Amino acid sequence: MDKASIVKDAIDYIEELQKQDRRIQGEISELESETSNKNSIHLQHETFDFSKPKRPTTLDEQQYGYHSSPIDVLELRVSSMGDKIVVVNLTCIKRRDTMVKLCDVFESLNIKIITANIFASSGTLLNTAFIEADEEESNLLKLRIETAIASLNNRDSPMSS
Repeated sequence: MDKASIVKDAIDYIEELQKQDRRIQGEISELESETSNKNSIHLQHETFDFSKPKRPTTLDEQQYGYHSSPIDVLELRVSSMGDKIVVVNLTCIKRRDTMVKLCDVFESLNIKIITANIFASSGTLLNTAFIEADEEESNLLKLRIETAIASLNNRDSPMSS
């Protein structure tokens, strides 16, 4: 084979690989889109509006109260997004009354929540909240959240009554 044939074969091979790459990237995008749509539908069902907390009364609540078990935090991350936006990611163990307690915690902080979602999965709850706060406030927000959770978990606390 001469040099021109080798170069042409190499070009043809590279073009074939590029076609395969585009096809595979398209399939990946399609799968990601399907997964994203499924997650989006799931999240829509798990979204909780903190601005209008509703507390239905059930026999269980009358018998055990809202605060029958503590909020067990697995992870708490607070990060500044700039432009006065702070993201709070709180992962905790899922129990019957954990969502209500999380609402109580965030209500007690008197902060401006832009949006918040609670996602339930495999025995855990992931709460993601976008909060309007300065960067200086974001440094204290984690401590304030931890303090509010500890206060709520303390049965002698006025917040837990």
